[in-house]
Amino acid sequence: MHRIYTVGSAPDGFGYGDCTSYPSLPQTADDNPPSPTNRLVGPSGEQKSDPIALIDFSTPVVAGFPLYHCRRVRHGGVSVSRCTLPPNPGIALGTPQFTVAIHDDRPFDMEWRLPESRRIERQRIVAGQAHINGPNRPIFQRWSVSPAILVIALEPDFVRQIETELFDRSGGYLPTRMGVSDPFLEAIGNAWRQELVEAGAGGRLFAESLGTLLAVHLFRTYGDSVVRLDPIKGGLGTPRLRRVADYIEAHLDHDVSLRDLAAVAGMNAHYFGEAFKATMGVSPHRYLIKRRILRSKELLLNRGRTIASIAFEVGFSSHSHFTFNFRKATGVTPTRFRRDALDAPWTTQD
Repeated sequence: MHRIYTVGSAPDGFGYGDCTSYPSLPQTADDNPPSPTNRLVGPSGEQKSDPIALIDFSTPVVAGFPLYHCRRVRHGGVSVSRCTLPPNPGIALGTPQFTVAIHDDRPFDMEWRLPESRRIERQRIVAGQAHINGPNRPIFQRWSVSPAILVIALEPDFVRQIETELFDRSGGYLPTRMGVSDPFLEAIGNAWRQELVEAGAGGRLFAESLGTLLAVHLFRTYGDSVVRLDPIKGGLGTPRLRRVADYIEAHLDHDVSLRDLAAVAGMNAHYFGEAFKATMGVSPHRYLIKRRILRSKELLLNRGRTIASIAFEVGFSSHSHFTFNFRKATGVTPTRFRRDALDAPWTTQD
């Protein structure tokens, strides 16, 4: 019988933060590392299954398999964690989500065995290489170091909706791939590393946009059948663009999602994102940030408004979050912008 260690789920919608880990690594029945063969052998010679740990990356509290120095963000059906793992003497690791784990550290030697195989695979894993796996599919793994990883986890419902909208199907099989080199995955990993540090504006829109791109790429590149998308022809068109722009202006203080905007335009999320960028020259996420910053400049010209109240009105979570993003966009802090704009002497020319 499998020994399963799992983590409870957390409510939807928590943002950026650190995760809590219980530093207890599951052991085999005899507290010894499992043998390199397919099954453990008990005291009486009976065959035993490998111990299993299911790690739920959607929760801020991690139990069963320790994650150290972990930084995490979750928006909707997308969770991203950057953390360090302990040495693994031989445990089958899985998650309830579709996951891409990107190695973020020095090279190390890793062994694994797929569920349908009796053969141990071995590979030296280097920075940027990724492991791809579907939900609830534990893979026996073993390593002797403490590797740092970036994990992007997509909830099954999030992925199935994308499948239905784009590929006119649901429940497609995503084979496990270990130690793959994929420039697209490396680029997404780099974008998420920056986001985890900066916690930029429009976090939900950013997360869902990248999550949609990732799901499409995984099924187009590694799925069980060839799937093709019709190319985007033209942009949104004036009526759709006006509806979307008006919606964004009316919801600058909301946590706007890609699906919200796609619904306003009457399109699915992937096609909307591509069409919007073709029309506006920037992604919906970048456009939202631009509009928030522009609106905040208008509000800063009113001396009676506090910086904190302006931050909340244009969708930032705090004074500091607003200041960071404003300075990143304009080169100056909100306070400096207000002082320069309001205190500059007015001059006239003859």
